Amino acid sequence: MSAIFPIFAFIAISALNINGLSKMGAMLTEAYTDVIPSLDDLGHMAASSQALSNHLWATLANPTDKDFRKDHVEKFKAAFAEYTKYQSAYEATPFSEEESKNYAKVKDKKEAFAKATETIAAELGKHSPEGDEKVREIFRDGWRTMANDISEVTEMNTAIYQKTSKENTIEKDDLYRQNLNITIFASAFAIFALIGILMWMAQRISHTVENIANALLTSGKYVTDSIQQLSATGQTLSQASTSAAASLEETVASLEEMSSMVKMNSDNAKQASALSQTSRDSAEQGEKEIHSLISSMHEISSSSKKIEEIITVIDDIAFQTNLLALNAAVEAARAGEQGKGFAVVADAVRSLAQKSAVAAKDISDLIKDSVQKIDRGTKIADHSGTVLNNIVISVKKVADLNHEISAASNEQSTGITQVGKAMNQLDQSTQMNAASAEEIAASAEELLQQSQNMQEKVQDLNAVILGFRENEIKTTPVVAPKAEKAPAIKTSETPKAKNNVVEFEMKKKPTPKVTAKSTAAAVIPFDEDEDPPEFNSNGPRGKVGTTDGF
Repeated sequence: MSAIFPIFAFIAISALNINGLSKMGAMLTEAYTDVIPSLDDLGHMAASSQALSNHLWATLANPTDKDFRKDHVEKFKAAFAEYTKYQSAYEATPFSEEESKNYAKVKDKKEAFAKATETIAAELGKHSPEGDEKVREIFRDGWRTMANDISEVTEMNTAIYQKTSKENTIEKDDLYRQNLNITIFASAFAIFALIGILMWMAQRISHTVENIANALLTSGKYVTDSIQQLSATGQTLSQASTSAAASLEETVASLEEMSSMVKMNSDNAKQASALSQTSRDSAEQGEKEIHSLISSMHEISSSSKKIEEIITVIDDIAFQTNLLALNAAVEAARAGEQGKGFAVVADAVRSLAQKSAVAAKDISDLIKDSVQKIDRGTKIADHSGTVLNNIVISVKKVADLNHEISAASNEQSTGITQVGKAMNQLDQSTQMNAASAEEIAASAEELLQQSQNMQEKVQDLNAVILGFRENEIKTTPVVAPKAEKAPAIKTSETPKAKNNVVEFEMKKKPTPKVTAKSTAAAVIPFDEDEDPPEFNSNGPRGKVGTTDGF
């Protein structure tokens, strides 16, 4: 409870300060989010309103200089755009009741002022006496009054924000002084309370040191036994680490050999994948060629059928010619002597028609035979295309499998390489563990000596507190046998890779030096009177600490 009191006091003081800081932070936030932006917007609105009047009168005062007028008209428009921009920003900020009341007459005439200003800009841009006269009428009819209202409202609302800023400053100063006074009072109270608690704690501590000394003495005995076990365990760990380092070295060598074999398989798989891809491309090209051949066969078959139809037409023509020749011969016979010449011609025509019919029949037979053969060839080509398509599908599957085998081999090679790196790191760690185990054994011996020195200091502390020394505990230092160093571990100043084993030099820790014996009385000066005999059944105690000793 006594240790918690300062924490409670600190928390209370911190809470008061945080409360004050929160209020001041709120004031600053209000200033940055409301006051400053609003003052800035009002200032720009007032400046823009004044600029509108200046550019308006400058334009009207120079009716003949068009370049001068044009420049001021553009500035008039820019000033109005700036006024509109900052007016919109100002209206987006929160208003107080008084501020809203003042701004009402500007807000109510906002659209009228904007329309009048745009009309003025348009008329001034005409650069004519009529336009200037109309501008003067707009100015007299209300624009001047609205501009004056804007200037008046901006001044009034600016004064409101300035007043708010001064009030916030005064409130901030009062809050600062209030927090400072509370902090000083609370700190003083906490300090005096803490001094009283420390005095009470000092009295309790002085009567508790004896128990602590006895506990330290008992703990020293256990520490001595534990250190002896630690020394033996360190030697065992050193031997095991040495053996593990040798095994890891052999494992790393095996992994490297396996990695080279997997890399060779990966390269072969890549070559097989490339050959499969080439075969796949060739098969696909063959498939395209056979499809082209099938298409050509179908075209030839179609052409042959058309030729067959043409031959049929020729045969029909020959038959009709033969009939005509017969008719001509009959007519020639009827004509008698006068038709003999015509009969000879008709007989020649008939002979030619018969020959044409025989030739057409022969050609038709050949064409039919060709069509039948082409049909059989087309069917064979179709079947070949189907077979070649199956071959292409199989080649594609083989190529995909080879690609997957190549990818799997690459991943396997990468994985084995990573395992090899991990084994190398593990080998380094094992060698470091072996050297660290030797250092643990040496440190355990040194720790044993320190434990004995601690027990002697506890005896001195008992002599100071109890007035007499207990029998000293004699311990026999246990020196653990040194572990044999692993022949595979070589030391060098910098890491060197050899046979895939990184070798490190293990720097020995400097042996801590034991200073000369110092008594507890020299460390903790207790210089008060002895306790009355009734507090100790063994007689009056020695020097017991009191509050003045702390």
